[in-house]
Amino acid sequence: MTMTEGTETIQIVRDDPRKRVWGEDLSVRNGHGATTSSDPTVDALDALGDALDGVASDQQILSQRVQMLRESRASGVAWLEILTSERGDGSMQLVSQLLARISGASGVLRKVVVEELRHEGVSIPTIAKLFGVSHQRVSNLLRRDPS
Repeated sequence: MTMTEGTETIQIVRDDPRKRVWGEDLSVRNGHGATTSSDPTVDALDALGDALDGVASDQQILSQRVQMLRESRASGVAWLEILTSERGDGSMQLVSQLLARISGASGVLRKVVVEELRHEGVSIPTIAKLFGVSHQRVSNLLRRDPS
């Protein structure tokens, strides 16, 4: 099964029938082909950590770009001229990519943790309180297909 969140793709391979908490072992292969933990929550945390590392790098680039955008705009340069003069991915594209990276990785983590909590017998209202969301949002996460 492959899960695509934003621009990130996570491949989940069901290759070990050993009994686990969920009744099956899930191995996640990263972009380099290495298999990580058999615990989907650990894998989701690893993916979020990787996303945060990428965001930190993008944030430095974007921070410099924001200063240049501000200076250009304060000098009266039109937005079209500012944005079309950028090399590579534009500032607006970087903002979108940064948000998508965090959103995708955190979405996978939220879904996996909600499922684990339910498996542990935690009620939907309690999970909702832990996550700071409505019980309807928790129910939607539980119904959402991960692929």
